[in-house]
Amino acid sequence: MHHRKKRLTSVLAGIAAGALLLAGCSSSGTEPASDGGDVTIRFAWWGSDARHTATEAAVDAFEKANPGIKVKTEFGDWGGYWDRLATQTAGGNTPDVVQMSDAYLAEYAGRGVLQPLDDAGIDLKGLDEGGVESGRVDGKLYALQAGANFPAVLANPALFEAAGVPMPDDATWTWDDYGRIAAELSEAGKGFVGTDSIIGDPVTNAWLLQHGDSLFTSGGKVGFDDDGLTGYFTEVSELSTSGAAPKASVITEQMVLSPDQWGIATGKSAMGFAWSNLLTTIEGSLGSDLQLLRLPSDGKSKGLYLRGAMYYSMAATSKHPAEAAKLIDFLLNDKAAADELLAERGLPLNSDNREYIADKVSEPEQRLIAFTVDHADDFGKAPAVPAVGGGTYDQVVQRAISDVLFGTISPAQASERVHKELTDLLAAAG
Repeated sequence: MHHRKKRLTSVLAGIAAGALLLAGCSSSGTEPASDGGDVTIRFAWWGSDARHTATEAAVDAFEKANPGIKVKTEFGDWGGYWDRLATQTAGGNTPDVVQMSDAYLAEYAGRGVLQPLDDAGIDLKGLDEGGVESGRVDGKLYALQAGANFPAVLANPALFEAAGVPMPDDATWTWDDYGRIAAELSEAGKGFVGTDSIIGDPVTNAWLLQHGDSLFTSGGKVGFDDDGLTGYFTEVSELSTSGAAPKASVITEQMVLSPDQWGIATGKSAMGFAWSNLLTTIEGSLGSDLQLLRLPSDGKSKGLYLRGAMYYSMAATSKHPAEAAKLIDFLLNDKAAADELLAERGLPLNSDNREYIADKVSEPEQRLIAFTVDHADDFGKAPAVPAVGGGTYDQVVQRAISDVLFGTISPAQASERVHKELTDLLAAAG
């Protein structure tokens, strides 16, 4: 998500003005069309041409299944979408159904822009329970994942074979095992290192989940103590100093590279960390298949969860909330929608639909779906979305990683600093 901080400032300004209008503009119940004809609702999203085409087809299927409801679609690129939505919200004209990002969900929900979905009439029974929980803010459900991804280790079987190192057992391995195996791969002297470094997401929250914490709480607070990330930064440091991961200068450079330029994508590293939706991109750059592995863990959980690649939310100002809820329900649960959307927004939140599309998607996406089925018991509750003011958390973490790698602060100092910076960001936004 590029220019997140700039866009968040724009969003905050729009929402702050729009919030003043909500009390007078909100409506409860379904309002019939003035001429007694069709009800029209608006649906807005951002994305590529492929997403537009797939979503328009799903909307057509919805209108066919729901005569009397018309859907006016609005879409654009990432930046333009948030500028327009902020302006619409400021004018009390938020579309009935909006595609939402976890970076802004807490802000929109906290300002009263979004309608809680707990009792909206959307069927939640077939949806992944842990994924559903990720759409809660301060206990209320304001968003449902339009598509999901998960944190994973990507391993290159060809490089493991070249180094003579067996593929690890990801059911039992610990972080110590990870460091040892990565060091063995580097020491084989075949021209690659054992692993890309930990450079923030997707590992930060997973690490905290493994230890019973999270970056943020659903109540909008920092979710870990000031020493909660000491072990995390220690792992970052030890991987680099042992030679298991690249040198500090290479790691800091990787922080600003696109995924197709990471070491795991260019054959310079035998393992790497990534969100699952990057598998196709990374394999495309590498030119060969990678193996998906669960994260190593020293805790009671694997830290696996379905993270919302994006969400569906409903405007509090909607004059047609029943119809808006029907559209969200259709997009999430109906197989006619699944036929069109496939995995374009990420893995479906509906587990039945996830398996239903398995033979309709690309081979890498089939492996992602199989991974969620095979390891379903390892997937837990998703962490809370970033609290208001915390949308730039990954930049805070990466700055600390860089300072640890160059030896200017210790892992303990890095943890304490991240805790303080996030606390200060939340306080400033509150």
